[in-house]
Amino acid sequence: MAKTLPIRQSLGIDVSKDHLQVCISNLEADQRIRVIASTKFSNNGKGLNQLIVWVKKHRIPELDFKVILEATGVYHEQATYFLHEKGFEVSVVLPNKAKAFARSLNAKSKTDQIDAKILAQMGLERKLDIWKPASQNMVSIKRLCRERTTLQDHKTAALNQMHARKSSHLPEKSSQNRSLKLIKFIEKQIKEVEESIKQVVKTDPDLKEKVDKICKVKGLGLITVIAVIAETDGFALFKNKAQLVSFAGYDVVQRESGTSVKGTTRISKKGNSYIRRALYFPALTAVKYEPQFKDFYQRVFEKSFIKMKGYVAVQRKLLVLIYTLYKKEEPYDPQYLFKTPLQKNRQELCPA
Repeated sequence: MAKTLPIRQSLGIDVSKDHLQVCISNLEADQRIRVIASTKFSNNGKGLNQLIVWVKKHRIPELDFKVILEATGVYHEQATYFLHEKGFEVSVVLPNKAKAFARSLNAKSKTDQIDAKILAQMGLERKLDIWKPASQNMVSIKRLCRERTTLQDHKTAALNQMHARKSSHLPEKSSQNRSLKLIKFIEKQIKEVEESIKQVVKTDPDLKEKVDKICKVKGLGLITVIAVIAETDGFALFKNKAQLVSFAGYDVVQRESGTSVKGTTRISKKGNSYIRRALYFPALTAVKYEPQFKDFYQRVFEKSFIKMKGYVAVQRKLLVLIYTLYKKEEPYDPQYLFKTPLQKNRQELCPA
């Protein structure tokens, strides 16, 4: 039997915190998918350089070649930027999109090797958007927002330590004073980072105008809004709110089977934790000062009698609201998220 020639190649990369599981596949002239090679590298600079050498061994230069990664929190970012800078066409797909493609293949097992193979096949069979790096401003804002989060963690740890020292037997005064100085120093650094974020936002008038409109919502301040926008690279990968909700880990999962297993519904938390953290306190404020969010929280609470469920539902609403206002570039309408689809259609057809 004559060997068919390949017409396209694809590299699928399943990313974890420590490793990159990779797979190169070919699309043959008879439309069959053939796996060429599969292996694993460390998710660091050394591993990425080894990946480039490995790809050169298996790549056919004259063929169209694409790289497909799944957006996994923050762990895919280093590989994405590195491969883009090396001149590869890179596509970053959202987890729910990759999962839907795997279901279409009737893939029953799930391992890193299988996931990499499925991503490679996805790159051969589907037309995927080419990833583009975020603007320098957006990259700077994201780094500053994450630095602020780290400083807040340090502040919380220092406060806990100071409280423990105060509560101990015969507390040492000098030790408490050093803890207090450390807390004040961290607070000063947090203020400096926040000022840097504000200055970067000011350099982009279009971004600042969008952020100012969103900040009309009580509970949503500039730092919260810009953190969400930066973590999503200005919502570049998202076609709809369901993708965004899944990316942030607010999608609901349920464990139920037959009559014996009746698990409670909960959010997956398999997503960007920076977004969920940024929206925690704003949700508390929105429930307190925005009547429609207060009513929404109350309805959710009355069903479950679990306060956190209500607040998480409000966080999800706030995330969708930020996305909607950013995309539509419209002023805040307090009732928009709580209108029926028919009411929204009427408003769009006959705006005030």
